Amino acid sequence: MITPQSICNHELIGLYAVVVGSRNKTQEGMCGFIVDETKNTFSLQTGNGIKCLEKQYMLLRVTLPDSVNVVIDCSCLSVSPTRRVTMRVR
Repeated sequence: MITPQSICNHELIGLYAVVVGSRNKTQEGMCGFIVDETKNTFSLQTGNGIKCLEKQYMLLRVTLPDSVNVVIDCSCLSVSPTRRVTMRVR
């Protein structure tokens, strides 16, 4: 189960996300479902197609399956998703 405390160790694909802060101001307010993730980027399915967003310097508000909103500093997610899922949080 995904919780706000363990969000960094879970798969984010399929979750609804809104960019709440970014170094690239044109990305702020962009919203949609996360459809792909690499070490450095998210692919977001928006109303205008799929947008590729750089993780570094971005704040993302993600809605969990139980309708809880969590704001994530995406620079802490700059690890390969497959490696991040198996990491232990200290």
